[in-house]
Amino acid sequence: MSYPGSYFKKALSDMAFDTAYGDSIRHLYDSGYSPEDIQAYLDTPSLTVEKIKEVLHKYEETLDTDNACHYEYVKEYDSFGHSSFVRKRINDKND
Repeated sequence: MSYPGSYFKKALSDMAFDTAYGDSIRHLYDSGYSPEDIQAYLDTPSLTVEKIKEVLHKYEETLDTDNACHYEYVKEYDSFGHSSFVRKRINDKND
């Protein structure tokens, strides 16, 4: 049975969770951590392995590796000799 406002409460809870942990979980996953390692690293009692796996599943659905553009940062100098980094696209499969 669904109670009035439960949809809003779930959406608010998911937004708060993603704000608090989402970027950390995705970063650690991209760095090679497993869900169990992420739980141990973040060391938060309310953070379960199942919730981490749910976040990672949604994250993997958004990744599109076939059409991904790859970038590198190149150090360039202006006419006065000041250096700056410029992002350049490389290995674009659509070119």
